Amino acid sequence: MDADAPGVTSGDGTDGPGAPSRRRPRWAAPALVAAALVLAFVAGTVVRDQYAPDPRTPADGAAAGAAAVSGAPAEGALQWPLLLKQKEDLFTRGRALQHLLKEREYEVKADGFFTDETQEAVMDFQRRKHLSPDGKVGKRTWPQLVKELGPGAEGHAVLALQELLNNTGQGGTEVSGRFTAATADDLRFFQRSHGLAPSGRSDVETWLFLLVFQSPPDDAPEYQRDTSPLPSAPA
Repeated sequence: MDADAPGVTSGDGTDGPGAPSRRRPRWAAPALVAAALVLAFVAGTVVRDQYAPDPRTPADGAAAGAAAVSGAPAEGALQWPLLLKQKEDLFTRGRALQHLLKEREYEVKADGFFTDETQEAVMDFQRRKHLSPDGKVGKRTWPQLVKELGPGAEGHAVLALQELLNNTGQGGTEVSGRFTAATADDLRFFQRSHGLAPSGRSDVETWLFLLVFQSPPDDAPEYQRDTSPLPSAPA
């Protein structure tokens, strides 16, 4: 049969016996490979963007929902007040120190005056805590002297806390020596106001902020006497 007859084809195509050959250009295969690579890259980018962490989410270890408090000073920026022997009235800070010493059963008068007896008590406390007994109360002595307090606590340490809390300018806090629900509420208000966790408990950081953020003292006669309603600890 004539190869040129109608309905008859020749060659090695795939459309059947004798189907005509359809040769692809030499650049077709590399172009297809390149196109596949581009598609894979685009798909990978989409998947990466879909499952990548949101840059606005907290870093590892950060509490969910935590936010920086605007204007709140960092703890490292604050310094423990330095109290030492002098003739001047140290007011609330001085009385807080003396109440904390009384909590440790030292016989001192909580009147705000850093006298010889207060200095001697401080030096003895420092020796007991293996600190340099220089009689000065600063960044090393305060953290050892303060106590964590919460609802139900009683004593001179609570008086120290309430004295400081009452003089922060946020309103009156009853100075009773008993850590009541009202004391806890006042403390939480202070903690929130200064960017601290509002636990209602007096940890070391809260003591630091209380001692730093004291209002200017009033020129009142009560600063010249012992304000403690509790009896002194036995010798």
